[in-house]
Amino acid sequence: MPCPFAGDRLAGAPQAHALDTRLAQAVAPGQERDHARAQARAALRRLLAAVLGCAPQALSVSDARGIPPRLGWTTGGRSGLDAIGLSISHAPGLSLVAWCPKGAVGVDVQAVPYATDRAELWRTAALFFPPDRLEALAEHASDALFSEAFAGHWAAHEAALKCLGQGLVEYTPTLAARLTGVRTAALTLPGWAAADVVAAIAWRP
Repeated sequence: MPCPFAGDRLAGAPQAHALDTRLAQAVAPGQERDHARAQARAALRRLLAAVLGCAPQALSVSDARGIPPRLGWTTGGRSGLDAIGLSISHAPGLSLVAWCPKGAVGVDVQAVPYATDRAELWRTAALFFPPDRLEALAEHASDALFSEAFAGHWAAHEAALKCLGQGLVEYTPTLAARLTGVRTAALTLPGWAAADVVAAIAWRP
């Protein structure tokens, strides 16, 4: 199911889709993760095959842990896919896939940490968020709204780092300079998604 966001109609903007990866019966956590990963990559192949005018079987999506997924052909001798950026994120029962026709993209989904102490969330935010995000976060008086805002900012920050191909690191002016020009937006999740999760997408316009 498509996930709309502010800026999704801009030229060169990425697209994001939500997948229902809930299973009918309980399984081991490892099996649940493997199921979600397989479903996400199958969805990317199917969605991009429609864009590229080929069969889903003609496409491959890499699955190396810790490395952004890459799109390729299952048969050699063809090119033209290097510019397409891909990103995947998972939460229990929900996976997000995103792609950008010309450039990197990052997508992230986060559970709202209602049970985590506000002071602890603030200490984490102070380590990782730039000053403008900290100012926006400080505006929320109630603990519930603070937790929701923290999750939204964290998802946007993680999505932006994924767009750079960068793992989680503490905030520095050098990182801020690298993030210049990266646009982030909150994703609208489908109604069947859990109410306590938020998501964001990031790309370079």
